[in-house]
Amino acid sequence: MAARIVKTGYALALLCIIAGIVYFFAANWPEMGREAKVGISIGMMAAFYIASAALWGRRRFLGRWMLISGVLSFGIALALVGQMYNSHADSYWLFLVWLAPTALLALLTKERALSVIALVLLQLACWFYYFPSAYRIEWTEWSSFGVLSLFVIVNGALVVFARTPLIRCFAYLAMQGWLLVMDITGFSYGRDAWWPYVYALLLAVLLYYFLVIAKQRLYVLLTSLFAGLFLFIQYIRLLADHYGTWLLLIGLVAAAAVLYGGVVLLRRTGLFSAKTKAGKWFLAAFQAIVTLAASALAIQSLLGLYFLWTESWSPYVLFFISIFGFVVPASLGRHWNAVVRYTLLAVGYGLGVAMAGEVSRLALFLYAIGLAIGIIRSSDSGVRRLTTAALTVYFGIALSSAMDDGRTVLLTLALVNGGLYAYGRFRGTPFLTPLVLAFGALGIATSADVFAVDGLYVALNIVMVLALAFFLFRGRQLERKTAWVYTALYLVLKYYEFAWNLLHKSISLLAAGVALLAWTLWLEKRNGFTWAKGVRWGRRISLLTLIVVIAQFSFLGYTVWQKERLLRYGDVVKLELEPLDPRSMLQGDYIQLRYDISTIPSLDGSGRVQVGLRKGEDGVHRLAGVYMVNGEKRPGYTPQPGDVIITGTFHGPQVVYGIESYFIPEKTGMKRQENVRFAYVRVSENGDALLEAIRAE
Repeated sequence: MAARIVKTGYALALLCIIAGIVYFFAANWPEMGREAKVGISIGMMAAFYIASAALWGRRRFLGRWMLISGVLSFGIALALVGQMYNSHADSYWLFLVWLAPTALLALLTKERALSVIALVLLQLACWFYYFPSAYRIEWTEWSSFGVLSLFVIVNGALVVFARTPLIRCFAYLAMQGWLLVMDITGFSYGRDAWWPYVYALLLAVLLYYFLVIAKQRLYVLLTSLFAGLFLFIQYIRLLADHYGTWLLLIGLVAAAAVLYGGVVLLRRTGLFSAKTKAGKWFLAAFQAIVTLAASALAIQSLLGLYFLWTESWSPYVLFFISIFGFVVPASLGRHWNAVVRYTLLAVGYGLGVAMAGEVSRLALFLYAIGLAIGIIRSSDSGVRRLTTAALTVYFGIALSSAMDDGRTVLLTLALVNGGLYAYGRFRGTPFLTPLVLAFGALGIATSADVFAVDGLYVALNIVMVLALAFFLFRGRQLERKTAWVYTALYLVLKYYEFAWNLLHKSISLLAAGVALLAWTLWLEKRNGFTWAKGVRWGRRISLLTLIVVIAQFSFLGYTVWQKERLLRYGDVVKLELEPLDPRSMLQGDYIQLRYDISTIPSLDGSGRVQVGLRKGEDGVHRLAGVYMVNGEKRPGYTPQPGDVIITGTFHGPQVVYGIESYFIPEKTGMKRQENVRFAYVRVSENGDALLEAIRAE
C-alpha cells in the first residue's frame, strides 16, 4: 500500500509541475523576454530527458515518468514558440509536430501512456484542422467529406493494427466519433440524402461482426451507443423536416423495435451474462444504452403526438398518463424483463419532467413522497437508481418554485438523498446513487462562483469537508471511492475559486508539486523502499531514442532561428484589422485578427496562394492582386516596385496567412481590442509572414 502511495505521489508531483509550467507560459508574462522563455523551455526538456536516461535502468518507474514529462515539455515548448511569434492559436501543426516524436518514442519504448498521448494528439490535430479556432474555413461538400473520411480511415487503421487493447478501444471511439461528425455536418451540405444509409449499413455490419463473429462485449456496447445516437439524431432531423402524425408513430415503432432488439440480444447471446463482476458491468451498461435510446425516441414521439392531437389541453393529463401509464405498471411488474421495466420508467419520468413546470407544487410534492416510498420498498437496484434520480429532479423543481435561495434548495436535496442513503445503510440495503447525488448537490452549494461568500458559504464548506472526511476514514470501500472522487473535485473547485489568474495558478501548482515531491521522497526514505531495476534499453533502441530527442531540440532551435531571422530581415507591412478575443488551450489569451485581405472573392477551391500587397498614401498595405495560385501565375496582376508578396492558404474565398493570432497577457484583451486598428507584419522573400505588433496607428 505504501509503495503505491509513493508511486502515486511521484506521478502527481510531476503532473503538478508540468501543469504549473503550462500556466506560467500561458500567462504570457510581459517582463520575460523571448531568450529567457526559450532557455527555460529547452532547459526543462533537457532536464527531463537526462533524468529519464539516468533513472530508466535503475528505477524504471521514475524513468518512465521523466520520459513522459519530457514529451509533454516538448509540446509546451512548441506552444511557447507559437505564442512568442504569434503563430496560430491551437494550430493543428502544433499537435501534428508534437505527435510525430511522441508516436516514435511510444513505439521504441513500448510505453502505453505515450501511446495514449499520441492518440490524443492525433485527434486534436484532426479536430483543429477541420475546426480551426483562429480562423474560419468554408469547406465544400466533397472536401469536407474527404477530410472526415481520412480521419475515419486513419483511426480505423489503428483499430486494426494497434497491438494494445486500450489504444484499439480509444481509436474505435475516435473512429465512431468522426463518423458521427460526418453525419451531423452532412445536414448542411445535403449529404443527408444518401450518407445516413451508408452509415446505418456500416453500423449494422460492425454490430454483427462484434456480436456474432468476434464476440467482443466492449465493442458491442460502443457500437450500440453510437447506433442509438445516430438513430436519435436522424429522428430529430426528420421531425424538423416532416413533422406529422405518421412520423411520430414511426418513432414509437422505432422505440419498440430498439427495446425488442435489446431484449432479444440479451436472451439469445451469452455476451452479457451476469455471472461475473465484469459481466454484470457490461449487462448494466448495455441495459442503460437500450433504455436511453428507446426512451428518448418514445418521449419525443409521445410529446409530439399529444401536442398534435389535443387542441385545448391540460398538463395534468400528460402528467398523470406518465404516472399511471408508465411508472406504476413498471413499478408493479417485478417479474418483467429488466430492460422493459427501465425503459417504461425512463419514459414515464421523462414525460413527467416535461410537464413538471406546468403542474401545481402540491402535486409535485405528493409525487416526490410517493417516489421516496417506492425507493424504500423496491429491491431492484436499477429501479432504485432511476427513481432516486427522478425524485431529485421532481423535488428540486418543486422546491425551486417555493424557495428563492438556490443554496437552500441544494442543501435540502442533499439532506433528502443523504437520508435515503442512511436509511438504506441502516436496513442493510445501501446503494450509492443517493450518496452521489447528495455530495453533488452539496458540492454545487459550496461554489463561490455561483453563490455569495457569506456565513452560509463558510458553514456549507465546513459541512462538505466533514462529510468527505467521515466517508474517507469511516466509510466502506465503495463509499471511500466515491468520497475520493468528490474530494478531488472539491479541491479543484476551491483551487479555481482562490487562484484568480494564470500566474497565481502557476505558482500554486509549482509549489504543490515541489511539496508533494519532497513529501514523497521523505515517505520513500522512511519506508526504506528498494525498487526493482528496470530493463536497460538495447544499444539500437537507445540510439534511435537519442535521435528522436535530438530531432526535437533541432526542430525547436531551427524554428526559433527562422523566426528571429524573419523578424530582423523581413519587409514591414502595415495592415488594417478587426480583432476578437478568445483563449488558447496551451498558449493563453490572444486576439483573433481578421484583415481586409482575408477574403478574396475571386478565389475558388483550395491550396496555396501568393497575394500582392501595395502601400497606399496612408502607409497601409492593401490588396493589389493575386499573383500565383497553386504554383501557377494568375493573369491580371503584375508586381510593381515596392509591392510585397505574401503567401497564404485558401479555402474558397477565405485566405489564412498564419498571422491571425496575437498573444497577450491574461485579461488584457478587451483593452487591446478597443485601441488597436493596425497590424505590423514582417514578410520574408518567399512570402512567409510573421506578426510583429498591433497598434492604434
